[in-house]
Amino acid sequence: MIKTGISSKRIEDRLEAIYRCGEKPDGTYARIAFSSEYRRGRDLFADYCRGFGIEPREDAAGNLVARYEGLDQDAAAIVIGSHLDTVANGGRYDGAYGCVAGLEILEALSIAGVRLHHPVELVVFMDEEGVRFGNGLFGSTAFSGGGLNGFDPADLDADDLSRAAVMTAWGIDVDRAAQAGRPPESILAFLELHVEQGRVLDRRGLFVGIVSSIAGVLRDEIEIRGESNHAGSTMMPDRKDALVPAAACIAGLPELVAGSGSEYAVATVGRIHVFPNEINVVPGCCRFNLEIRDQNSSVIDRIREAFYSGLEQAASAGGLSVEKKNLSRQAPSAMAAWIQDEIASACAICGQEAMSLPSGAFHDALPMSARFPTGMIFVPSCGGISHSPLEATDASALDAGCQVLLQTVLNIDKRKGVSHESI
Repeated sequence: MIKTGISSKRIEDRLEAIYRCGEKPDGTYARIAFSSEYRRGRDLFADYCRGFGIEPREDAAGNLVARYEGLDQDAAAIVIGSHLDTVANGGRYDGAYGCVAGLEILEALSIAGVRLHHPVELVVFMDEEGVRFGNGLFGSTAFSGGGLNGFDPADLDADDLSRAAVMTAWGIDVDRAAQAGRPPESILAFLELHVEQGRVLDRRGLFVGIVSSIAGVLRDEIEIRGESNHAGSTMMPDRKDALVPAAACIAGLPELVAGSGSEYAVATVGRIHVFPNEINVVPGCCRFNLEIRDQNSSVIDRIREAFYSGLEQAASAGGLSVEKKNLSRQAPSAMAAWIQDEIASACAICGQEAMSLPSGAFHDALPMSARFPTGMIFVPSCGGISHSPLEATDASALDAGCQVLLQTVLNIDKRKGVSHESI
């Protein structure tokens, strides 16, 4: 291990300082991508890099990249990355922990005066959460050479500002963003360290989880059309209430998912609009979003088909019509088996008991895994709480995750015959 070690206090202090960059006038904290708060957090992070001699750069997609050169500058890089943007009124650790831990590793290498065989790159990906325009993973999708067709420059935010205008103001040329794509041979492995955002590790009392796969995510928009009418004088048999079949089928989702045969399948309706949304008017239109996640695409399809079968039947019985539109779909992805093995070896070296588990949340590792060998390490979220100011992870777990990440980097570098006994 590196003699200077990892500084737990430095990790905690930096996480707190970056969190404070997101303070808003209403007392909440957020670093939504492209906001002034996000800029403050990114600038502070860049200053941390400069503090030990690395000048970060921004690529064509707005990703912040800090490179620590190896003995062989032409060798494929070991890349560590996550994101600094948050949801509205988010927490301290989601995304930021992986970035700060990666920073800690580069700093530890630098302080120790150690050069690995491979270059090590730290990437802060742009707009993972997708809060402003409704779809995330922009930076990692561009970095991994994925198509950016799902990121329409004409997309509007809540203030009717277009994606193109917002990104241009940030300094990103939307037409050139795809140039951030890296060739497969340029990256030996990608590693993401993240808080679990679930309760599995917390319940087991473990500090480290080895992610086996990341769930696929399907998002649809559904519109049921009926007939608006007076709530007092329209008798129940005469109504074409668009909300009724929606409510019935949404209420049946837990039972439907339970029958899917998958332990990790989930389905959610988190946003619903009723029109005209008046207390004394029968709803003539109901629009809502359906999200389904699982580690297996066939399970996602099975849940979706069953939901629509029930919805179409209920709507038809009430003389209503149903229109549905797919908003996005991310296929499930397994993490590279050989990287999972290296993480397990790192856990043994660091004296950490670990378990294998899937991720139900999506992460930058999802698009990255489509092009590069990818692995993920989880540390526990206290009580399973995330996307909340109550998000918390014990300092000992933060330290353990960072130690395992560092040892995994050393293990991967050593696969090329480089000895680290003297480190």
